[in-house]
Amino acid sequence: WLKFFRCRFPCSKVAMRVSVLLPIALAGKFDCPALPAIPAPKDISQLHPSHVGIVMAVGDSITAAFSARSDVDEARDISWAIGEGSAQNLTLPFLLSQYSAKVEGASTKAVIPADVFNLPHNDYHPKTDNLNVAESEGSANRGSFDEEWAFLASGAKKYADFDDQWKVLTVWMMANDFDGDCNGPVEESAHYKVWESKVDEFLTNVTASWSKIYINLVSTLDLSNIHRIQQSRAGCKLVHKLIDEGGCIDYGNSTQMQMLDRNIHWLNTRQHKFAQDWQTKLKSAGRTDVAVVAQPFMEGIGSLFDWTFLSELDCFHPSAKAHQMLAIGLWDSMLCHDRATQCGIHVTTDIPITCPTVDSTFYTGGDSVSSSTQSIVV
Repeated sequence: WLKFFRCRFPCSKVAMRVSVLLPIALAGKFDCPALPAIPAPKDISQLHPSHVGIVMAVGDSITAAFSARSDVDEARDISWAIGEGSAQNLTLPFLLSQYSAKVEGASTKAVIPADVFNLPHNDYHPKTDNLNVAESEGSANRGSFDEEWAFLASGAKKYADFDDQWKVLTVWMMANDFDGDCNGPVEESAHYKVWESKVDEFLTNVTASWSKIYINLVSTLDLSNIHRIQQSRAGCKLVHKLIDEGGCIDYGNSTQMQMLDRNIHWLNTRQHKFAQDWQTKLKSAGRTDVAVVAQPFMEGIGSLFDWTFLSELDCFHPSAKAHQMLAIGLWDSMLCHDRATQCGIHVTTDIPITCPTVDSTFYTGGDSVSSSTQSIVV
């Protein structure tokens, strides 16, 4: 935060140049053909991108898109999973809107974090965040799943046809709970148990309250790569000596980074187990209108990322470029039915976009644990 506020005005011209030049570099990424009308699905196994009418997301500062434009704003309009996006800044809602006549719920405006001295609490701007209820510094252990569920439940009421629309909800809240877990197995910690309980409670609330919903449980990349990038640039090293933003990501040694990645793999495996368990529960309840799906496109990635993946302001949060990469990764993963190979998805700067056909559907089948996590059994 020291650098955030020091840079707000002196660096504004630099930030403006970045925000103007970056879209030029990213322009023209989407080039998929239009499709004819697709018949309405009989159940969620037939869900096509064109059927989705509502998008939602819960999470932390990554999904709030803090500093994506290398300033102190939450660039919620370009958030990978829930920003309205544009042809220059692809997001999941933008991609959906190329096929669906109406996609509601996306966040539409860059904003300063709300109630900044009380984060993560109340970091919600209902008029423009819409159903992006992610909070900067969001954490299961600080009550964020409970608070964000309340924001979602309240926000849903302003959509008259909410119950009738097919919905996509993206869930990614892990980093702030575990970025300090570098000295021992995460599963032995009390805060792991809290996170585990709160994820399950949140899924219970959603599935008990709503129908016609596809729920993404997003895995996390190897966070040691954030440390690697920070250490590769003198300015970033200095910033993270002055501020403690990412726990041991800021200062850890190689042994600690290995433990951190090991723990991320454990947590990713637990995400798969959540999906497996909920698939069984939903099937037993006869629910064919809901799917809980682990999306593993980030598992084990990051070794090829460079400084352009991170905000120039804090060398920690994903940049606008990174948000687009993650948006395409999520989109491709949702459309991928070959879970053994993940359809060859590799999250890089030139990640290709999967172009759906009239026969494409979002994956709702059984879960499988990827090679980066399968050695750990939950």
